[in-house]
Amino acid sequence: MSDNPYNQSHIKHGQITGNEKINRFICCFFEYLCEEDQRKFRREFRHLPPESDQTMHTLRELIIGAHLSANGFQVRHDYAIDNQTPDWCIFDDELAVIGIVELTNFHIDKATEIEIRKKSKLKENFVYWRDGNKNNVDRLYHCIEVKAQAYRSQALSLEVPYVVAVFGTWETAVDFDEICSCLFGSETGLFDLYPEMSGVLYFVEQNALRYLFNYAENPNALQPINMPTGIFPPDAT
Repeated sequence: MSDNPYNQSHIKHGQITGNEKINRFICCFFEYLCEEDQRKFRREFRHLPPESDQTMHTLRELIIGAHLSANGFQVRHDYAIDNQTPDWCIFDDELAVIGIVELTNFHIDKATEIEIRKKSKLKENFVYWRDGNKNNVDRLYHCIEVKAQAYRSQALSLEVPYVVAVFGTWETAVDFDEICSCLFGSETGLFDLYPEMSGVLYFVEQNALRYLFNYAENPNALQPINMPTGIFPPDAT
């Protein structure tokens, strides 16, 4: 029997979703979560079609929590605050909420998505490249702004940091500089407009379900917080 921790966690947690590769990584990420959050994710994954958009969104929520936990944060998923449930809350040793993290996925424009799915369904060979004329940065700006507003009142009420996590799909081909272009600026930068947003944690898949995290901290934040960056998991062989 292999000593590979990814294989060991797979044996421990069993079959959660129909995609074997995704299942192996879900089981690995479970190792970073408390038992209650493991049960929540297990129920959710088992009611979702494998490889569906919602399954992938849930997987990314899981990845964020595992990444934070692996770096020393105590986190809980869908913890209720004022009858709202942000994706992740961070706790101190006395189990008081000291931070909120909410995920948004940045997708390609709808027309391009339909084209890609049509070509894929027809099994046609095609090359996709990002269209710079489809206002990707404008859409990205709006995508982040919507989440900046989502839990600002809860962050203000609790006087805790609020971080927006952004996942960029491979089709969007967004880089970290474009994220920063939405955040920094003298008049329209989101960090100036939303001091309740402590920072933006941007992550993309590198290869084989390994993710690169970059963090932009808001210099105007009412409640600053530093977020871990780098590759996670560190070794997925």
